[in-house]
Amino acid sequence: MAEVHVATWQRAYRGLIPDDYLNSLSVDDRESTWREILEKKACELWVAAEDNSHELAGWVAFGKCRDADQSASVGELWAIYVAPNYWSSGVGRTLWLAARTRLIERGFTEVTLWCLAGNERADRFYRNAGFLSTSTKNKFELGGAILEEVRYHARLAPSTPGAGETPATAGSDSSRSQAASRAPGPLTSPRHQ
Repeated sequence: MAEVHVATWQRAYRGLIPDDYLNSLSVDDRESTWREILEKKACELWVAAEDNSHELAGWVAFGKCRDADQSASVGELWAIYVAPNYWSSGVGRTLWLAARTRLIERGFTEVTLWCLAGNERADRFYRNAGFLSTSTKNKFELGGAILEEVRYHARLAPSTPGAGETPATAGSDSSRSQAASRAPGPLTSPRHQ
């Protein structure tokens, strides 16, 4: 997980977050952080692995919305990261649909997420998944730069995610990754990672 986390940050946030900060990211530090995170169990964490090699392709963390201005019926997609070599393969969609299903099962009727402003790839992904950006923004400091993230919002309906699709099959084929297992654990907001 830590390797995917670091590799994804270094590729997806290049040009958005200072290079010195991205280059300083350590898999060992992230691994230590993940050990602590998984012990606290504040959110659900699902992973996707390659069918044949069991290589970790990505993960999604989600749960109750952490924003004080949101009601108890609002869930949050805390983070979704896909290893760069699995981008545009359906892994992200599979992870989102698994999280969406679990959020609905847990009784959430809406979901929010925070996305780093300027992250066009993520913006396209979330819009295609049914999210809309809101006017709510948050500024924070990271790596000596002031960054901004934008809150996105979507309504959750208990309908099937697409004709004949289930979270385990939507957007993927049998030779690629599927949401394979889950382990509960919290994840901090991107502004605190």
